Amino acid sequence: MNAMRKGGGIAAVLVGAMAVSGCGAAERDGTETVADSGPPAATTAAAKPTEVQVNRSYWYGGFKVTLGTARLSPAATGGDGPPVVAIDATFQNLSRDRDDATPTEDLLLTSGSDSYGELSEPHAELPEVPAQRSKTGVIAIEVDDKFDLTQAVLTVGEPRFRQAVVPLARPDGAILLEPRPIKVEGRVYPRGSSKEVFITVTGGEVRADDWANLAQAPSGQEYVLISFTATNEGAAGMTYVFDRDLTLVKPDGTKAGNAGSCSRAQVYVQPNSTVKPDGQACFEVTAPAAGAYRFVWLNKESEGLRFSID
Repeated sequence: MNAMRKGGGIAAVLVGAMAVSGCGAAERDGTETVADSGPPAATTAAAKPTEVQVNRSYWYGGFKVTLGTARLSPAATGGDGPPVVAIDATFQNLSRDRDDATPTEDLLLTSGSDSYGELSEPHAELPEVPAQRSKTGVIAIEVDDKFDLTQAVLTVGEPRFRQAVVPLARPDGAILLEPRPIKVEGRVYPRGSSKEVFITVTGGEVRADDWANLAQAPSGQEYVLISFTATNEGAAGMTYVFDRDLTLVKPDGTKAGNAGSCSRAQVYVQPNSTVKPDGQACFEVTAPAAGAYRFVWLNKESEGLRFSID
């Protein structure tokens, strides 16, 4: 009888121990009662960043625009306004003889497959900038709750023009349209054997904008600009350089004439003098400009001045 009582006590103790050990995540509350702690708390998703440093410049329509910090602000309380991306920017007007100008408002912000093109009037500040001056401002575009700043890409300009493309949070995929210098120097003569009149080419550049007129090259095109002086070492007057008399022979042998108002190379050269035009000779070519070119004055079949664009 005593053995049975002892055995029963041992069994009870074992059963109780097993019950307690089987509780797993259970724990005792202040009354010594075993309480179930429930399933583990769900892991909170990482919050999307609300600020990135862009620190890149793009060139468009005669402006150099340098982007600073981009900030994503939440929607206003009470449904009075959507989320907004605001980008600090410095706008530099590259033209020389125009009135105050405003940078383009043709701005599109994308994130993934979503596009946003509505400027936020309360936040945007695209200032009027005098020629050869800079002003700070803000590019601000309305977005929505799906917007991801790490995937944001700013596209500048309409599709019919060369567009600048700036990923805000990464360097890859950028199309900044920065002007490229050309290494070209030498003399170009008109027809005939006289060497008293000539053009001296001093350099050049390739760019996607007509900075003098605050305009942009058409889609798929860019400009080759040639800088020069014109010299008349003779006694005869009436020596002119006209834009229409300047030709660029392209790598495939076809010829490009001056690109309208983009070309500002006309100049009158008095006897025994050297004159620099108000601007550069400008030619429109297929982008990207590359290969062997020739710059020709008057005689379109002459050798001209050969140079290469890398």
